Amino acid sequence: MDITAERITTAEGVGGYLAYPSGQKSPAVLVHFEIFGVNGHIEDVCRRIAGAGYAALAPDYYHRLETKTAPYSDLKGAFKLAGNLKDEEMMADAGSCLGYLRSKDFVNADAIATLGFCMGGRVSILTAATHPQSISAAVSFYGGGLAGENRMGGHTLNPMEEAAKVQAPILLVYAEKDQFIKPEHVEAFTGKLKALGKNFQSKVYSGAGHGFFCNDRPSHHEEASKDAWQRTLDFLEANLKKAKATAG
Repeated sequence: MDITAERITTAEGVGGYLAYPSGQKSPAVLVHFEIFGVNGHIEDVCRRIAGAGYAALAPDYYHRLETKTAPYSDLKGAFKLAGNLKDEEMMADAGSCLGYLRSKDFVNADAIATLGFCMGGRVSILTAATHPQSISAAVSFYGGGLAGENRMGGHTLNPMEEAAKVQAPILLVYAEKDQFIKPEHVEAFTGKLKALGKNFQSKVYSGAGHGFFCNDRPSHHEEASKDAWQRTLDFLEANLKKAKATAG
């Protein structure tokens, strides 16, 4: 499959990395980065998603800052970058990127998912809650803060309170040995979704730690990463491709 990949800027000035299958109309996925920014790994994730038949756009929520990425070795610097983010601005940026995708003739505007990692896992769920009419599926990999824990100064939205607004099916991916997201956090958020009657799936990978999907980090767990990726592709297939084909 021929893939087109490029850096883009929306009409509202939000930067991002876009990858999509050339010469066809495809469902789309909004990809939310970890605290390290739109780096090589996130670009690779976008290309992998494009290779599976979707347009993938990773918004650069650090576009207002001079420094837009931090190396994995500089966790303090990454948290400093993330500390500049405000929920209201990120949700506006996500909306801008959704509008960008819907405007493209190579995107099926009625089939857009949101997917994020770590901090981006939280942003993914908030995007589905803030833009429910635009999101057909939501995926969160070890989303930090879903139970309202470890809130930063700019976190004015609590996913526990916003979850009621989500209309799309949800896939939650967690790690058994996550040092940031404790079992009680997982139980709190999944319990909330269950109480709300939401359509969701949750998978906790035994032996895996936080950030296990990223093959550029020491915490990478090959077996869990492979299974989680296939699980994600199956979820997107069912809720974007197959669902829209049936509706059509």
